[in-house]
Amino acid sequence: MPTAARTQLQTTTVQLKDQIAALLDTLPAHTLTTVFDFVQFLAEREQQIAWMNAQSQSAAYQEWLGNDNDIYDEVFADAIPTR
Repeated sequence: MPTAARTQLQTTTVQLKDQIAALLDTLPAHTLTTVFDFVQFLAEREQQIAWMNAQSQSAAYQEWLGNDNDIYDEVFADAIPTR
């Protein structure tokens, strides 16, 4: 990413964080609890996506998908969709 674009992205991120913080300061405690739950959900979802991506790139997973293991497709035909 070019330096100017990276600087713009960082500035935008900082500005967004500042705007979010300013809005959070105006919310009552019970609403902050809801916001916290939502932000926690988003963070956990990002972690799960990253974990699934890493797992699907692993050598073990790629081997499991390989043609040498097609014998298991017949065994689990009713449990998994066909490739």
